[in-house]
Amino acid sequence: MVSKMSQLMVLVCYVATVTHAKHSQEPAADVDTKALYESVVPFVPYYPAFAPFESIWLEAEDPDDVAEQVRGAQAPMTANTIHWKSKSDLPPALQYLFAGSWVLMLCSMPFIIPLVDRNPVTRTQVVVGASMLVVLLGGFYLFTNIILFQSVHFEEEIRPLTVVECIYFMSQVITTVGYGDVTPAKIRGQVFVGLYVIGALFIIAMVMSELTDHLVLMAQQYKHRLAKEAAAKAKQDAANGRRPPPSQTKTVKHLVGVPKPSVQGLLTALAVFAIIDICWIAFFSLNEKEDKTTFQSLYMSVITLSSVGFGFFTPVTEAGMVFGAFFMLFGCAALVNVITAFCELVVKLNEWERFSEDHTAEALSSLRKLTGGSAVVTESQFIEFTLLQMQLVNEEQLQDIRQAFLNCKPDPAKRSVSPAAVKDSILGR
Repeated sequence: MVSKMSQLMVLVCYVATVTHAKHSQEPAADVDTKALYESVVPFVPYYPAFAPFESIWLEAEDPDDVAEQVRGAQAPMTANTIHWKSKSDLPPALQYLFAGSWVLMLCSMPFIIPLVDRNPVTRTQVVVGASMLVVLLGGFYLFTNIILFQSVHFEEEIRPLTVVECIYFMSQVITTVGYGDVTPAKIRGQVFVGLYVIGALFIIAMVMSELTDHLVLMAQQYKHRLAKEAAAKAKQDAANGRRPPPSQTKTVKHLVGVPKPSVQGLLTALAVFAIIDICWIAFFSLNEKEDKTTFQSLYMSVITLSSVGFGFFTPVTEAGMVFGAFFMLFGCAALVNVITAFCELVVKLNEWERFSEDHTAEALSSLRKLTGGSAVVTESQFIEFTLLQMQLVNEEQLQDIRQAFLNCKPDPAKRSVSPAAVKDSILGR
């Protein structure tokens, strides 16, 4: 085994020596390349990575040709690189329509969310939206006019980005995909882009936080609406003398028990992500200029939308960059939603499986503590007990509520306070 490794090391070192000599204009070492190969080839089956070089070594006459072919074999992804023009083929109006739509879509999020929730736009949301606009427009100007970039698609030149390339690059930054097919060429640009990435991520994180809060609020409102409709129906049934079915009768078990969680939320999130993923696969596999198979498009979609971004398969046309700029945002957000729904389902399943008679014993112990060992349970004690068991409040919060009630100076006889006293307490009087 040591002999095998030694001869393979000789092979690697020789290729490195020839490559270095070619670029440094120094004469290469006088080595019989074919003899060297023949001493190594018996061990190629043990090292499959060297198998592609077999025909290169057998047919080459010039050591420089060997090194050149080896380098080409190690970098197949750039062998047929599509070169991008320094000026876009799209009309300027269409370019700026694309860029403006992308920028406005992101910057409007802090304003759209409160409007959908029917809440006033806060000063913080205005600041976030304005900051995002400054970051995006500032980056757009610098990336298209000042900072020089390099790419395997640039025909060995460095230049600012076109409008389409800029939005495509900023989508990679915001979603943290980072293909690496477009990078800053100069050290000053690299430093600026590094700082720009940090600033952009902070602002995007704030927007994503607001979007998450919005989704949680929508879910809560939906549950409240269902509960309100059920209560109204129960009231109507009681007025008509009809008794609700046992499954709809609320008991303590319904309130403090842990119901079996539903997979509906996870399935919905998966369906949304699947639709976006299928659109991605269809676009890049059916677009002949992109030159990608269905399986390559599938691999590219997963690597991109998971924000891994290996960069082997990337958009190579302007249409692909325009499509990717939008679907990177949609797909990454959809996948995050899938992961969130999955984690939430796992947590709820764990709680459901752990719920047993031990939980009932703990609940009864908590009830005895609230009543002080009394033989009766008052309405207020029952409410406190259910709130604790539903984990809507904890012991510290419940104690704070009691203290706030006492600070309103209740009537000792009636154990009640006036609405005016509550108002004064809210206003801090």
